[in-house]
Amino acid sequence: MKPKIQIALDTLDSNVALSLAKMAASYVDIIEAGTPLIKSVGIGIVKTLKGLYPDKLILADLKSSDVGGYEANMAFEAGADVVTTQGITTTATVLEVQRMADQWKRRAEVDMTGVADVPARAQELKKLGVSLVLFHRSIDEETTAGALWDEKAIKTVRSLGEIGLDVAIAGGIKADILPLFKGIPLYGIVVGRGITAQADPAAAVKRIYDQVHSIW
Repeated sequence: MKPKIQIALDTLDSNVALSLAKMAASYVDIIEAGTPLIKSVGIGIVKTLKGLYPDKLILADLKSSDVGGYEANMAFEAGADVVTTQGITTTATVLEVQRMADQWKRRAEVDMTGVADVPARAQELKKLGVSLVLFHRSIDEETTAGALWDEKAIKTVRSLGEIGLDVAIAGGIKADILPLFKGIPLYGIVVGRGITAQADPAAAVKRIYDQVHSIW
């Protein structure tokens, strides 16, 4: 099964976000209302995106760290198909988000940014009913500490799939990086700057699309 392609709309401007979504819609499966976007313009952007693209999965990147059920319910009411919480937060919060997702018959994704031992935490969460995790290479770590998609990162991604979880990847993803994941079953490939910060975003998203369909 081919990974789902997800565009991360992390702009602070709703008009820019909607323009990028329109440009990418033919090539992506998931449209993400990014954390900065939701913080800037509010949860209503999720409702707008779902209204414009009812055939796409809409992800609300809440990164909930507390009152998880409350925030997840807000996003699901707005039309989100997927909401996110954090692997570094309390297990209680993760479970509240998962509980709300189960209640709505939608999905919760746990972002593993900052987790010290990702496979161990993933094993723990799987036992508690979590089914979808995001291996997210931090932008801040990339820009300040030179974090790369190295052999260790790829090995961790593979191990998460072997646990039996659906796995998405994010953080500095571009078309030329994707061959590193050949042979690894992925649920989703999240691309933000690899599309939105390019001189020609339309050409960039098509390259991602073509590469995914070539590799998988």
